[in-house]
Amino acid sequence: MGTVGIYVRVSKELLEEFTKIANALGLSRSEAIRKAMELFIMLQKNKTMTSKMRGLVKSKFTLKELEEIYLVSR
Repeated sequence: MGTVGIYVRVSKELLEEFTKIANALGLSRSEAIRKAMELFIMLQKNKTMTSKMRGLVKSKFTLKELEEIYLVSR
């Protein structure tokens, strides 16, 4: 599988903070962005799954609380 480049515009402050944290973790900016994208996709898929389950059972928890419980339990 090949790779493609992307161009993203962000504020200087955001880029500096992102770079500082990525470096502290021993990651290049590209690696950190890939990990962020993977996490974003995972969270969106999990949110969708939790949202689909809503209404099947009565819960004292809010949707946000259920999503957090689901993520922690994985």
